[in-house]
Amino acid sequence: DVVQEVCPFRRRALSTVAKSGDNRKSKGLFGWLASVLEGPDELRVERAKTMLDFIEVQARLDYTQGCGVKQDRFRSQFGLEMLHLWIVKLNLVQLDRAEGAKMFAEVCEQVWARAEPRLYDAGINSFMLSKNMKDLQQWTFGSMTAYDQAILTLQNTEEERDFIGSLWRNVYDCDQEAQPLQVATLADYTIEQIQHLQGFDQDAMFQTQFNFLEPPTQPTREGKDMNLDDYGEPVVVAGEDSKRVQFRWSGEYPVGP
Repeated sequence: DVVQEVCPFRRRALSTVAKSGDNRKSKGLFGWLASVLEGPDELRVERAKTMLDFIEVQARLDYTQGCGVKQDRFRSQFGLEMLHLWIVKLNLVQLDRAEGAKMFAEVCEQVWARAEPRLYDAGINSFMLSKNMKDLQQWTFGSMTAYDQAILTLQNTEEERDFIGSLWRNVYDCDQEAQPLQVATLADYTIEQIQHLQGFDQDAMFQTQFNFLEPPTQPTREGKDMNLDDYGEPVVVAGEDSKRVQFRWSGEYPVGP
C-alpha cells in the first residue's frame, strides 16, 4: 500500500487529542484516588520539561539553508518548535492515546510557561502580554489542527497539497519570498521525522530517549511546479465552534530576533 509507505500510521483518529483528566488541584477522596491511579504528577512534569528542552534544541538548528525558514522571526522560530512538538505528539498518542494526550498537555503547559518571558524579552509591553499569550495559544492549537487534518488527507489520498499549505501558512507565515521547493522540503523532512520516531518504543518516547534526524542542508525536491499563493487558505482554529478563519498576529508581535 503506497499510502502506508508514505505515512505508515495506524488507521485510527490520531488527530483527536483526548481531554486530560490530570488536575493538580483535585480535592477529596476521589481526587486522591485518581492521583494514585495515574501516578505522580511530578514525574510527568519533569519528563515534559526534558521533552520540551529536546524539542527546542532540535527546532533551533539551521532550517534556513534547506528549508528557507526565517528563524530570526519569532513566529517562524516558534512555529518550528510547535511543528516538532506536533511530530512528537503524533507518536505519543499512537503508542498510548490516553497517556500521550496527558504528556502532550503537560508539555503545552511548559510551552506557555516559557513563552511569556520570551515575549517580554522580545519587547512585548507587559499590558499586551495576556492578549499575545492568548493569540499564541489560539494559533498553536489552530496550526496543529490544520496539521492533523492535512496529514490524514495525505495518508488516505497521497495528496500533499493541504499539508504543504499548512506548513506555508503556519511556519512561513505565508512569506512571499519562500521558495516552493524549500517549503516542500520541510514537508518531506516532517514526514521523515514522523516515520523515524515510529522506530522507538513507548518507554523511549515518553522518557525522551529518542533522537531526531538532522535538518536538510539543501532542497530535496527538483522541478516541482508549485504556486504557493494557491496554498494560502484560512487556518482551522481549534474549538467547539471552530470555523475556517484567517488568524492574524497582533500588531504588537515581534518580528525581530
